[in-house]
Amino acid sequence: MTTAPTAISDLIRQPYRVRKEGGTEFLVMKSDEALPVSFALMGTTVGDKVVLRIAGGCKNMSHEDRLGMLDYYATALGGYRGLLFSGGTRNLTESGEVDPMVTEIPGLIAMLNEECVALGTMPRTDTLRLAGELKLTLDSYGTIPNPNMDGLLVVQKGASALDRLDWNGDLDAYFGLMENWLQSGGFTAGGLVSWNGGGVTREEIIGCLSRGWPAFLVEGSARVTDEVIDEVRKGAVDGVAEKNLKYAVIVSKSDPGTLRSALIEHGFLKAS
Repeated sequence: MTTAPTAISDLIRQPYRVRKEGGTEFLVMKSDEALPVSFALMGTTVGDKVVLRIAGGCKNMSHEDRLGMLDYYATALGGYRGLLFSGGTRNLTESGEVDPMVTEIPGLIAMLNEECVALGTMPRTDTLRLAGELKLTLDSYGTIPNPNMDGLLVVQKGASALDRLDWNGDLDAYFGLMENWLQSGGFTAGGLVSWNGGGVTREEIIGCLSRGWPAFLVEGSARVTDEVIDEVRKGAVDGVAEKNLKYAVIVSKSDPGTLRSALIEHGFLKAS
């Protein structure tokens, strides 16, 4: 099987390569319309009917730390056969290689594990553009859709260039998808893993805990994730009922085995 370091190296060097044979399905929906059935159905083709949202960010992290983050997840999620999804963007370095972000984790895990499906959602926060040699970009900074996903869903307010959403504009859609998979798709477990992150990540954690789903919080990853961990230990997270704090699962950045063990305990992974 491909080793994690080799897969990460291949990922970094091929920023525009589409992983999936037959291409990545690319859909656009209005924020107030029904969730697209075809996108939801892609999630049901997994080996194990479990779903994890990968949340967070990489602000203030060095390039080496980001590579370490990818290796952390590759180790913790070895053998994962469920659905992984995250934001659907990809950032590039000045030299044109992939800038490792949280949004690279689902595609990387799908590269390493058969029957894992990687999906991405994102709000349209700027005007879609064609740039360079006919490459689709998502904003004036050159952010591109992540081609390492099996499917991508763009959520927009409307077709006008002025109808832009904030970065939390896809939360209702992705939580709606998770609810559908769990309530109607035969999925047995759903939750999220949080690493670092800012204000939107806090909304994601609160949304997860409020629904009674486990939120795996990687301690030591900094920013909002560590802030929420501190609040959990103090017994109060704004927007979350006290009874739901039990769904916050604290794991260690220094030991991917702690995340792996927690995922096994909560039914997302099978013990090897």
